[in-house]
Amino acid sequence: MPAALEDGVAARKFSLCEEPEPNEYFPLTGNNGSTTAAPSSKELETTVSGSGIAPAEKLKYPWYIIFILGNEFCERFSYYGMKAVLTIYFLEVLLWSPNTTTLVYHSFTVLAYFTPIFGAMLADGFLGKFNTIFLLSIVYVSGLVLLTLAAIPPLNLDLVTGTACGLLLIALGTGGIKPVVPAYGGDQFRPGQEKQRGQFFSIFYFSINAGSLISTFVTPILRSDVPCFGAEGCYPLAFGLPAGLLAISVLAFLAGRPFYRNLPSKENVIAKVFGCTFGALYRKIRKTGPADAKHWLDNADPKKYSPTFVKDVKQLVPVLAMFLPLPMFWALFDQQGSRWTLQATRMDGRVTDSYYWKPDQVQIFNPVLILALIPVFEGIVFPTLDRFNIPFKELARMVTGMILAGVAFVISGIVQMQLDGTLPAPVVVQTAELRVYNTAPCSLGVAMQNVYANRTEMTEADRQSLNFAVNSYDEIVYLGDNFSVPNHWRYIKFTVSPNGTCGSITRPTDIFLNVTEAKVHSLVLGQGIGGLTQRHLILDEKVKPKEGKTQARFVLPFSFNTSSGGGEITLINRDVAVGKKGHVYTAMLDRSNTLFNFGSPISNSTKDMDQGKYEVYYPDENSPSGKRRVGGLLELPNGGVYTVLLKESDSEKGYWIRYDIVSASSLSVFWQLPQYFVITVGEVLFSVSGLSFAYSQAPVSMKSVLQAGWLLTVAFGNVIVLIISGAELVSDQATEFFLFAGLIGAFAVLFAVMCHYYVYVDNTPKAEDEKEKSDSDTDSAL
Repeated sequence: MPAALEDGVAARKFSLCEEPEPNEYFPLTGNNGSTTAAPSSKELETTVSGSGIAPAEKLKYPWYIIFILGNEFCERFSYYGMKAVLTIYFLEVLLWSPNTTTLVYHSFTVLAYFTPIFGAMLADGFLGKFNTIFLLSIVYVSGLVLLTLAAIPPLNLDLVTGTACGLLLIALGTGGIKPVVPAYGGDQFRPGQEKQRGQFFSIFYFSINAGSLISTFVTPILRSDVPCFGAEGCYPLAFGLPAGLLAISVLAFLAGRPFYRNLPSKENVIAKVFGCTFGALYRKIRKTGPADAKHWLDNADPKKYSPTFVKDVKQLVPVLAMFLPLPMFWALFDQQGSRWTLQATRMDGRVTDSYYWKPDQVQIFNPVLILALIPVFEGIVFPTLDRFNIPFKELARMVTGMILAGVAFVISGIVQMQLDGTLPAPVVVQTAELRVYNTAPCSLGVAMQNVYANRTEMTEADRQSLNFAVNSYDEIVYLGDNFSVPNHWRYIKFTVSPNGTCGSITRPTDIFLNVTEAKVHSLVLGQGIGGLTQRHLILDEKVKPKEGKTQARFVLPFSFNTSSGGGEITLINRDVAVGKKGHVYTAMLDRSNTLFNFGSPISNSTKDMDQGKYEVYYPDENSPSGKRRVGGLLELPNGGVYTVLLKESDSEKGYWIRYDIVSASSLSVFWQLPQYFVITVGEVLFSVSGLSFAYSQAPVSMKSVLQAGWLLTVAFGNVIVLIISGAELVSDQATEFFLFAGLIGAFAVLFAVMCHYYVYVDNTPKAEDEKEKSDSDTDSAL
């Protein structure tokens, strides 16, 4: 669930529904301990004026509420900042597959949305709100610290164990305080301050979204652009900043303790509802309830549960039953942080030549859109429909929201199909891909013939022969059926001959290589002092870099102007717009026997880098700076895997030739905007209307139970993702998107049928009900 809608429950409750009566949240108790109905505003003003208490309208705004607002801002910053980079962290650092990444991501979300029940129960029946928030915030900070420590390479902690334990503590902390913080903020306002309380929840709502927006933009930059511990990016900082900020907010929250208004804890409503329902079912099954029971809940133990409480539970059950189809919406919605982020890693995030959008930053589209769309719907769309008497009640809006979520996944499936068309075809079994590069100053003829298969002599039918010429500084590619490798590996003979005069290459040379199936093999040919030189390079998988970066292999056919003939080339990506230095990479190229055959002038290095246009420098002891600039800019678009050859000419060294093994990502990441827009419109209709519907239909004493039930729909939605993704029912991602779209379509039809038969309940407060209503307090905003 997004920041905009997940914790702003109370904000929506006051802005979208009726203003609660003062006594609904702050009961007044007489001398004998009995609860009485709250007086009207005039009565309150009259009674308090003679008792030395300031009139209600003159009560000061509780300035110390800033501590609670700051805590919420930092908590949402921490949660969404950490969560924004989780998917890329799993892929890049833990080296998990996309499926494992999805399963762990949604398992964490499931836990984070189950634990609010326990947080509410702790606050209601055991620890109180302040102690619950403080203690669970300590657990929360501990989880972020552990996650940060596990990401620091020099500590050599077990990555998987540290990450798992850290996420467990974070889920317990964030879920536990989720339902308590808004209610505790509401406690700080006294009877007669309903307007100020409404203003608080508006600011509270803003704090939630501000924290989410800023962190979703900032932490991906920290994990990729800020160097630390010898790496280009800094996951310890991406996790450490949220940890530090949350720790500071906990201290600030503690500093406000002397000023907070702490209402006494009441009975645990959630536990009481569970006890009532299960007790009634048990007594019905055992037939120990009253014989004249007209409803199965009438079997509840009358000694434990009053008729009023049982009546409220009866009203609650149909509303909870309406929640049953709702998890399917969240099953789709929460894939923005997993499947949609994985989709973004294979797309082009380029905005300008010097700036590009990171795959985990794409999630910011949702909070930005929701802040823009909610005022549009609340201020324009819904009033316009009402003006023309077009019925579009809450349940109809929810059905529409579910349908729009399905439409968003149809769009994502279409985008995925287009994206799949740009992905490299893998090298299939029993074939290989052969790339021959000629760095010599003349054309070379190559005769290739299979010699052995599995170290046994081949039959004539198994023999494979190819004859071709490779021009100077050129590439020849054979793949698929043109280069079959029917056994696990082939021992292949290459006979290389100069075509005409070619310096030191004066005669044919035989080269024998082991060629493994389903891999990309590069044979780099060059001219050395003693004749032909060669280097066999293997790329294990023909796939795009996992985190949306670019990968380059550098091959140089000459020695550097250094004493060893080796050194490093330096690539600098400059920010053209502001003239500042951007990413800096070095590719170490030496002349040791571990890299190439003795005497060969060909060197190789493979680097994972961010996309961009790079200035390239190589070492030169004759240069005053020790480095010499290579010609123009080398462009390395994201998502590609490249072999880069430095051409040597008589006048200078510096003409780069780039060959694409895997083509760059060509589909812009901004093609995801339509699916984000549609699902955000669906969210506004579904989530805001759902909370409003649930609040209006729930008895006053049951609102905390209802909000817990609402959060559970999010948890069960993520369980659906775990089941479908874990079962691997489909073979490709596009089909899985269409599967989810079909499922929510079916659930939308089911929910529409349930809505047709649902009978609305009028919960308008009545004078005779005021005494009963006074039994609930601010905790009903949970």
